[in-house]
Amino acid sequence: MKNINQNPNIENTEKSGLFETEQKFHNELQDDLYIEYQEFKQGNGDPERLKTILQCISGQNKHVHSKIAMIKRERIERQGYDTHAGIAKSEHDKAEKKDDNSEQNVQAQVIEQDVQPDENAPEMAHLHSDIKEIEENLPVHDEPKKLISNITVVAPTPIIKYNDDDGFRPHAKMCDFFKSHAPIKIAGGTYDAGKTYSCVAYIDMLARKYPGARLTFIHKVLNRIYKNIIPTYEKYLKFRPTSLTDKNPTQIVKYGGQQPLFFEYWNGSRIYMNGLDNPSNLLSDHFDAAFVNQAELVTFDSWLEVTARVSERAGTLPIAFLVADCNPSNPNHWIRHQTKSGKIEYFELSFKDNPEIYNQETGEITEIGQRRVSRLQNLEGLRYKRGYEGKWESAEGLVFDTFTPDVHIIDSIDLDENWNRYLSIDWGYRNPSSCIWWAESPDDRLYAYKEIYKTGLTRTDLIEMIEENTEDEDYIRYAAVDSADQDGVEHLRRARFTVKEPKKSRIAQIDAIKQRLKVDETGKPAIFFFRNRLVHSPDENLRQEFRPLDVTDELLSCVYDDNVTYTDKDDEAIKGDHHGIDSTAYLLLSLEQFATIGTGAVLHATGRTDAPAGIGSSRNRK
Repeated sequence: MKNINQNPNIENTEKSGLFETEQKFHNELQDDLYIEYQEFKQGNGDPERLKTILQCISGQNKHVHSKIAMIKRERIERQGYDTHAGIAKSEHDKAEKKDDNSEQNVQAQVIEQDVQPDENAPEMAHLHSDIKEIEENLPVHDEPKKLISNITVVAPTPIIKYNDDDGFRPHAKMCDFFKSHAPIKIAGGTYDAGKTYSCVAYIDMLARKYPGARLTFIHKVLNRIYKNIIPTYEKYLKFRPTSLTDKNPTQIVKYGGQQPLFFEYWNGSRIYMNGLDNPSNLLSDHFDAAFVNQAELVTFDSWLEVTARVSERAGTLPIAFLVADCNPSNPNHWIRHQTKSGKIEYFELSFKDNPEIYNQETGEITEIGQRRVSRLQNLEGLRYKRGYEGKWESAEGLVFDTFTPDVHIIDSIDLDENWNRYLSIDWGYRNPSSCIWWAESPDDRLYAYKEIYKTGLTRTDLIEMIEENTEDEDYIRYAAVDSADQDGVEHLRRARFTVKEPKKSRIAQIDAIKQRLKVDETGKPAIFFFRNRLVHSPDENLRQEFRPLDVTDELLSCVYDDNVTYTDKDDEAIKGDHHGIDSTAYLLLSLEQFATIGTGAVLHATGRTDAPAGIGSSRNRK
């Protein structure tokens, strides 16, 4: 049985003597659950009893999680690391005191670059020699730098060997970006210009140059830092930072496990992770520098908050740098206005500035560059104008022009267990398969709270992923699917899902989604999408082809086909990926079927009593 309530932090709370009562109660409930589950499998258990136990454990886990989060935040504010990192650091410090009495591995006092590598220090070879000149031209304090105390040297200072063959150095306009001392600067332009990679390198340069610096990576959604920025950071470093307790720690260590809270350098500099979907950590701190990834997704109010937190108050850099990258968006975006007013220095790059695509010495396209540029040239409509041409263009002919991310995409909320739950599915293989988990509130609003959007999945693969990510509290009433795909319908029925098959009609599908997107008199639409709902990493094949990574990406890019002939083949009426859109529409049309009344009017499905009920749509739960 899948234990959905496993708490990886409970072990750490035991070590610190916290929550012993909660831990004991948690274990007792788990034992009860196992006994009840065994009876349920044999047909002797009471489903209502099982549901009650699950509710208790879910509530208990939320209670433990909230306490852990509180302790983490308090410890970070007080001493710079969380509970888990604090335990690791304490154990490491004890081992160091036993094995080595030298001052090098204890609290070190460091002045600028006075930390010298020893003979046995590890090497770093991720930089080109040209980076030296840029680093030497970074600003310095007007007065001699004061002694920096309380910096822990976590690993021997590495020997940096400059690799002139493939070490990092900025090129073309990105070189101007690196040399600029503007306190606020953004690298924009076409897709695949190397903007994110270079901005990560810029923050690393500041971390190495200024000992004890407090730096941060920022994205609108925290989880995207772990999925996008950290892999880029590790690619740039050419190694994966280990934890402090590793037998052979790397030159840069991480605190916080698989989703680190920060990276710490040998000179005491730290790079923290911050998401604007949980701004409390960011807003209680000050940083010497920050890198905001995909700034075009950030609201102007959030940008102003970040600007206030990146200042000389942090105390290490003589100039606090706020840097960002962005892709072109609508021409009235705040980035454009801030650039015109001189408040942002904007650097417009293209894929021709990327050395992986164009040889900067010969001006010739590389072999890998040919494949990457061809993908950009194959973009259509708005994505072509923005991604290949680098233009800030408005969407023309956008199908869902009322879809507004700031309105329709929300942070996760607590979903009442009594709300109706559904699945909507559109099969694919070379194109992405789409499966969305929906919750329906009593006021007839739908919430997309989980999503699979992935290529290369057979029907069996997709059903396995659905089962793995369907929790015990997800009492799915039915799955809505394409009526034309009877093979897919049969696969779901064999997996013991109840299935609804609304009649497929492109016009009806578009109309149903548009109706839900409308904002009513309360100021809310009838459909929402949780911001961090993907249950897997974004599909790398889709990313490389610059295609949508989820259903909301589709809503922002699907356009009407100007060449439509108004025949019965209305599938040709729109262009762009619409697999998640189709999946969404299947559910909406199935709900409307339940609500058709004698006058012919169609109502939404509030208060339906005729939908099939049962645990997991009459399928056995895992």
